[in-house]
Amino acid sequence: MEENGSMCELRTHKQVQYNAVCSDFALNHNMEKLASRIGIKSGTMLRNKLNPEQPHKLDPVDLALLCKESGDFTILNTLMADLGVVTVPIPDSKEDKNFLERVLFNSVLSGEISQDALDMHSTERLPRSVKRKTLARAQSALGNLVLLINDLERRTTGIQPLMQMGSDFFANGAPIPGLT
Repeated sequence: MEENGSMCELRTHKQVQYNAVCSDFALNHNMEKLASRIGIKSGTMLRNKLNPEQPHKLDPVDLALLCKESGDFTILNTLMADLGVVTVPIPDSKEDKNFLERVLFNSVLSGEISQDALDMHSTERLPRSVKRKTLARAQSALGNLVLLINDLERRTTGIQPLMQMGSDFFANGAPIPGLT
């Protein structure tokens, strides 16, 4: 019985969060442009789907297309947050940064997040705009870390590491079992 009560609390809390983030999304983006890009008839229809007072609801496919086209994953992140799931948009790999640049960029983003934390620590109330900016910065840092991990994985898989280990083995004069 207690578990059922907590599920209802989660539903109510999640619905309030979802309504707020949908309203923010509608204010922060051009609905006409997004609607045409994701195949919805008009910006008014998209606005209605994001408005909890309207009977039209945003379906999962429209939500996915909306997040992808806008590059704003706040609605999806809000839905997943209490489930213990973090979504990380992978940034375009067009900006071909090397490993060192990614590590240094991660330090920059970490510093900005730390500054935000210091600023938030002394305030009693956190405006939604500050919260959203900090979350966007954290998402950017996570996306950079994903690219850093991909780069590291790419460098350490395949034949290159095996060849490098073999050349290091012979160059350093490591003892070969049975020959020493």
